[in-house]
Amino acid sequence: MLQNERTALALIALITGMMGFVESTMAVPFGSTAMAADALSFVQHSLTAGFALWIAAGTITRQRWTVQLQGLVMAVLGALVCLIAVRRLFVGSLPHPLAMAIIGAIALTADLAVGAIVLGQRKLLTGIAPLWRISRTDCVGNIAVIAAAAAVYGTHSNIPDLVIGGVMAGYFFVSGWRIALTGRLDAGRTQ
Repeated sequence: MLQNERTALALIALITGMMGFVESTMAVPFGSTAMAADALSFVQHSLTAGFALWIAAGTITRQRWTVQLQGLVMAVLGALVCLIAVRRLFVGSLPHPLAMAIIGAIALTADLAVGAIVLGQRKLLTGIAPLWRISRTDCVGNIAVIAAAAAVYGTHSNIPDLVIGGVMAGYFFVSGWRIALTGRLDAGRTQ
């Protein structure tokens, strides 16, 4: 069992940050929009844990502005992946399904490890609900990447990868926008 909340949050930020980096760098050479969107999920998870570390000793105003910043980052990254999906629709090549399946399985393992940390520290972590929700969403994203790999392999088309990646990126854009708007409204109320 980990000693304190800061250690747990730092470990979560490290695991998800490393996996986001690995998956985003692999998404480009393997041509997978679904992997790029799943990497976005890891980046968002790492940012959430990192921001939780930063605001742990902060004021309510600082916490609300941090939520707004996190939402804006999510929205921008989601929009970028949506643009990548549209571009690949017109000039994309067939993604590599075996690489997608392997990276998706590694990502799922990383998310299960993070979920175990969150559950193991549920009495200690003050921001348990967002971290648990993100862990579940990340696992669904990992499974979606594996499903996209199977569909790409079965259809010999990049359309399943583009659809799954586009839907995931669109979800992040909308979620990020809502989080940023909520943070802005909350921050405005505290001034």
